[in-house]
Amino acid sequence: MPNLTNHTSSLAFCTALALSFGMTAQTATAAETPSTLAIKDVSAFAENTVGFKAGSFILVPIPIENPAIGTGLALAGAYLFKTDKNSDQSFIGLSAFQTNNGSKGYGLAGALSWADNKWKVSALAGEVDVVYDFYIPSTGGRTISLNQEGSMFYLGGKYELKDRFFVGMRLRYLQTSIRFSKPVLPRPLYMELETVSFGPTIEWDYRDDTIYPTSGFHVVIGSMHSTVLNGADREYYKTSIKYDNYFPLFKNAVVATRLTACEASDKTPFFELCSLGGSDNFRGFPFGQFLDQNLLSGQIEFRGRMTKRFGYAVFAGIGGVANGFGSFNSDTTEVAGGIGLRYRLSKGVPLDFAFDVAYNSKGETTTYITIGQRF
Repeated sequence: MPNLTNHTSSLAFCTALALSFGMTAQTATAAETPSTLAIKDVSAFAENTVGFKAGSFILVPIPIENPAIGTGLALAGAYLFKTDKNSDQSFIGLSAFQTNNGSKGYGLAGALSWADNKWKVSALAGEVDVVYDFYIPSTGGRTISLNQEGSMFYLGGKYELKDRFFVGMRLRYLQTSIRFSKPVLPRPLYMELETVSFGPTIEWDYRDDTIYPTSGFHVVIGSMHSTVLNGADREYYKTSIKYDNYFPLFKNAVVATRLTACEASDKTPFFELCSLGGSDNFRGFPFGQFLDQNLLSGQIEFRGRMTKRFGYAVFAGIGGVANGFGSFNSDTTEVAGGIGLRYRLSKGVPLDFAFDVAYNSKGETTTYITIGQRF
């Protein structure tokens, strides 16, 4: 299965990637002339169509439902092509989003795979203006509304050292400014911040499919070291490990699990701390409710198909944040679970429209609308 739809959904969320620095900072045979494809036609794109001129355009609308930034819509357009028969799809595209709480943004993204997938490079440039609630610790859930603006450039590359084992490097430039209604925060808040970050990645990818895995595992270890360019001399780092595993139970049913660990240094700005929901795709809590220097979480999801088009998911998770791995206890532990409905967007490519409802240990209910699986 080619990674066409994987890249399509990545492009659709390229603005979400731009957003992440402020919120976790997370086919018919092409004719001679490029064709325009709707998302339902993506599966018809021929795997053996090779060459930049043989590519195709697609346009992808993405509904948004997120407890942090509200309800809205993202729109992405991309030009897809393959450099050789055995490499993943490459793309160049634009994306923009807006939600009902005033958050908006846009981005330009691209990904290039060549030499039979030995080399992979991705890049992103975007600007966002987001509004979200910041939860003040030890206040019983009180929040203040923050407005964060910023721009980001990201460049990442990886090389396959041996079968499905990759090593890579990432580079990021970030400029952001934050306004808030109340000057009360648990740690120093830099109203304006300009940083440059870099760090290595190690990846093992033994999934049978990158869009809808049914067996295998995927491990990603990444670390970023950041230097503040404006103001006082300041450096910080953040490291995370994600381990996903997939077990087929019976026909059309899969159990997926994710384990996540995260560590951030004590000088890390609040929006780049380890976050339950932001660092691990944990459902049940909005971004900002649980932030700290360390995170541990585990999730499990049962996925099944009712028909060729409709599917379902039942999920649960346990996790928490603390200021040290030795500080985790029952008071730092949160639990959430829920159910979801899936609609297959294409008969040929297993990409789902997902609607999830999560209920957490504090008695709160949240809903999510996304494209693709959470992990």
